[in-house]
Amino acid sequence: MEDEVRADYDSAWKEALTVYFEPFMAFCFADTHSDIDWEKGYETLDTELQEVIRDAETGRRLADKLVKVWLNSGEEAIVLIHVEIQGQEQSDFAERMYIYNHRLFDRYRQKVFSFAVLGDENTNWRPTGYSYSRWGFESSLQFPVVKLLDYPAATLEESTNPFATIIAAHLETQATRSDLPRRFQLKLRLVRRLYERGYSKNRILELFRFIEWIMALPEAVQQEFKTEIKRIEEERRMPYITSFERDAKLEMSHEAVIDVLETRFSTVPDALRNRIFAIEDLAMLKQLHKRAITVTSVQEFEELLVQGEL
Repeated sequence: MEDEVRADYDSAWKEALTVYFEPFMAFCFADTHSDIDWEKGYETLDTELQEVIRDAETGRRLADKLVKVWLNSGEEAIVLIHVEIQGQEQSDFAERMYIYNHRLFDRYRQKVFSFAVLGDENTNWRPTGYSYSRWGFESSLQFPVVKLLDYPAATLEESTNPFATIIAAHLETQATRSDLPRRFQLKLRLVRRLYERGYSKNRILELFRFIEWIMALPEAVQQEFKTEIKRIEEERRMPYITSFERDAKLEMSHEAVIDVLETRFSTVPDALRNRIFAIEDLAMLKQLHKRAITVTSVQEFEELLVQGEL
């Protein structure tokens, strides 16, 4: 049976790398992880990466991640995570790695370390470098590679690193492309495991969001899945996920109000933004959205909010 619903691998991976960059490095590139001073944090450079990609004219890469880190030696370094999910444009993958690395070095004049994550289904495709030479000249790039297919199911199941769950969801989605009843069972098992691990509420919700995003099910099967999740939560007295939909609606409503204000007035003060996000009344947010369309300024909107006239 053909997969009735398409998984958005690129967007899901983009969010996973944003939320879990450190656990990702710990799970997939442990030696590199140990050489980074995580106490100093890290800085994402995704906007800059998109500019480099556009300049290189190689197409939009949603899943790639560019991060500035600080090493234990005190040096700064740029880390590029290049993700290939389904083998698109496989023939020029290594060349794109080479182009991005050199353009980023040219932009920052800093050491740029490129890593590849191969999430495709071709066990034999394992590019590790790109080079060309002539007349005694040689230019090359070698990069570490992680092939998701190499991770044993037992390793993913036993690990408490949250990125193990993300990789498991990815592999199980691919494995059940033509077997949605099995995907239903595997998805349910993954979610049950979130509770068994003793994760915090926020971590459960973050991982559940990824699982939902990638392990898509037809609507009729999804309703059955929601029923099973409710039963699990009742057993454990942890109603985290069943409140997820309301939380998602709240988030969408908050963003809708702010999007209108930003579209009309360019900027929204942080204080006002925080106040909008603190509102948990969906009906009030609906009214806020309407007034955001009609007010003549951000200041007028703020005054109406303070006075309770919305």
